[in-house]
Parts: sequence; structure tokens; C-alpha cells
Amino acid sequence: MVRRALADALRRRPLRVTLASALFGVLLFATVVYGFGNLGGGTTSQADVVQITSAPTPPPTPRPTPAPTPAPTPPPTPEPTPEPTPAPTPDPTPPPTPAPTPEPTPEPTPLSGPPCGGPPYLTWVWRFSTDGPAEKLISKLSANRSGVIMKTHDGTDWMSKWDPSPDAVTGPEKVAALGRWFEGNGVPFHAYAVVKGADPIREAQMGADVIAAGARSLFIDLEPWTGYWQGTPEGALAFGAELRRLQPDATIITAIDPRPWSLPGIPLKEFASFSNALAPLIYWQTFDSPGTRDGYAKSGYPPPEGEMTPEFVLDVSQKVLSRYGLPLRPVGQGTSDAAHWSRFLDHSTANGMPEVSVWRYGVTQGDVWSLLSDRTPSGQEYAVQPGDTLGKIGRMWGVDPARIAIANRLADPNVLFVGQVLCIPQA
Repeated sequence: MVRRALADALRRRPLRVTLASALFGVLLFATVVYGFGNLGGGTTSQADVVQITSAPTPPPTPRPTPAPTPAPTPPPTPEPTPEPTPAPTPDPTPPPTPAPTPEPTPEPTPLSGPPCGGPPYLTWVWRFSTDGPAEKLISKLSANRSGVIMKTHDGTDWMSKWDPSPDAVTGPEKVAALGRWFEGNGVPFHAYAVVKGADPIREAQMGADVIAAGARSLFIDLEPWTGYWQGTPEGALAFGAELRRLQPDATIITAIDPRPWSLPGIPLKEFASFSNALAPLIYWQTFDSPGTRDGYAKSGYPPPEGEMTPEFVLDVSQKVLSRYGLPLRPVGQGTSDAAHWSRFLDHSTANGMPEVSVWRYGVTQGDVWSLLSDRTPSGQEYAVQPGDTLGKIGRMWGVDPARIAIANRLADPNVLFVGQVLCIPQA
């Protein structure tokens, strides 16, 4: 009955259970039936068991286990794009070896003091009271790159006897002071004296003192006129012997009036024997007089038509003095103009007499100063090499060869010798 009641109850209640609930119910039912059938302690009959098991609740058909959805294969992590291997940097192509830069044409370097390649032109100074104070002279001579030939004594008297200027020479100490002053300002210092022959030994000693005091050279003014040489040939030799005894290495230049008829009045042969050079006075203006023209003509040297020229006076002087075998250092006339001075300089140089001087400071014209300054070499020394010509040297330095010839006072521009030192003027 119980089973029936349970079964009726189940029929009347709709089955709304899940599979798990159904299974639990079956088990519970079996337990109850088993328990109720055995409440009296009897053994459960086989028929009952069979009856129960003969209609089992069919096991639920298990749902097919769905195949696990495979996890999507992740896309492969792309391998990083390798950095492109840079092409090897080629060794830089070396730049072509540049053609050697040509050596720049050297620029001559101006030098201070005496110009290179030769001595400067020299200017004679008679006395400070006439030509000007020493300070003014030094300034102008320095600006024009000239040296000085200053008169220190006359016979046996120092110049202070005739020159009231405070700069006048009173003795060797004053000569030394003036020499330092001139040289200290770039003016080469030379001296001159008039020799008379009355006391040749004393005159020679005074000349030696002047050289010892700093004069680079001593010019001896030897002329036959009143107030000049009044001695004898023997006195001339005595003078020379004493001067060379005291100053054996001194530079002595004898200055003379070169007109042929004046030479017999002086012992030039004796003075030439101890002199280093002769300095003829080339006074083309002073010599342009009827008496001088007649004197030249009578001596076998007829002057040119028209004015007396520096070329004529130079040519005659060179001829009459050549017998002494000494270099000539012509003295030009400062009162003349630059045009004549240019001719004088050119002709002196062309005839092997490049070392000239100007008489004198107090009368020299301004354009002559400018000319002398321009003609004075100032530049860079150059020693002539094998194969050099003046044209080649000029091209190398960028200087007109004619300027080199003039600056160096070359007698013949076509003649150079290896080792000769030239002064290349500033371009």
C-alpha cells in the first residue's frame, strides 16, 4: 500500500527535477521500500527485489561531452624584423694629393738702420751754425735714410773755433757724443777735416782721435786753394805714416777738386798711397763758367755745347784719376735740381762709382732729398745663386730689375757673380 501511495503521489506531481534530484529520489525510494518491507524484522523476499530492479529508472543518457574547443592557436609572435645589416662603410677615398702650393713670392722686409746691400748716400755738414742744429739734422737725415759726413777740425783747430753753435766739435769727447747721437737715430756717422800740412803730425793725431771716437771713416779735404793744403809731399807722407800708425785699419778717403789743372797743386800721389778711395768733387754747376770751360779745353777735354753736365765732369774725373788705382766716390752738387741729380746718380752707377755723397746739407734742394731717399736701397738681402740673372731675380721677388740695379748701384746690370749680396728693394 505504501508503495502504491507513493507511486500515486508521484504520478500526481509532475516531475520537475533535475537528473541529480531524480537519482536522489530513486535511492531514497529504494531505502524506504527496503525499510518498510523489513519492519517486522523479516528477510526481504527475492520477489520483492526482483520486482524493484525489474523496472529500473533508465540512467540518463549522458550528454556527449563536447570536445573542448581548442584554444585558438595564438598567432605566432612575429620574429622581430632584423635590423638590416648596414653595408660596411667603405674606407673613405682619400682626397687626391693636392698639387703642391707654390712657394709665395717672398716680400722684401724693410730693415732699420743702414739699408741692406750697400752703404747709404752721405750728406756733408760744414758747421751747425750754418747748416742747422744737430737735432734737426739728425731728424731729416734719418727720415731720408742718409748718413752724415761732419766736419770736426780744420788744420790743427777743432771746429768750435769757427762754429759758435753749442753742438760744435770741441774735441774727441764731443765727437764721441755726436757720433752716439747720430748713430742712435739710424744715421751712419762719418767725419771730415781740412788738412793744411803746417803740422802734419798733429793733424794726423787729431784725425786718429776722431776715428777712435766713433767715426766710421775720415774724409780728408785736399785742395790747392788758399786756406787748404800748404805743405809738401814729404809732409803728406809724414801725415799718412802717423795716421796709419795710430789707425792702421781706418777707412781714409781723400776728397779732391778733379779739374785737371788743379791736381798739380796737391801731393795726390802721396795721399793716394795711404787712402782707401778718392772722392772727386763733381760740381757741374760751379764748373759751368768760361774759365773752367777754357781750362777743360786746354787740358784736352773740350766740354759739351750748352750747359756743363754731370756726365762730362764724371767722365773727365774718372780718366784723370784712374792712374791712382783707387775706387772713386763722387761728391754731387746739392744746389742742383733733381733732374740733374738723377743723371748724376745714373752715370755714377753705370761707370762703377755707386757710392756718392751730396755737398752739402744746408743747400740741398727738397726734391733732391726725395730722390736720394728713393734711390737708397732698403729691403731684403739676397745672395746671387748659380744661374741667376737680374731678370730672374726680379721675377722671383716681383721687383723691376732696373730698380734692383739702381738700388745696388750696379755698374753693369748684366754682370753678377755667385755669392754677390744684393739688396732687393721693397716692391
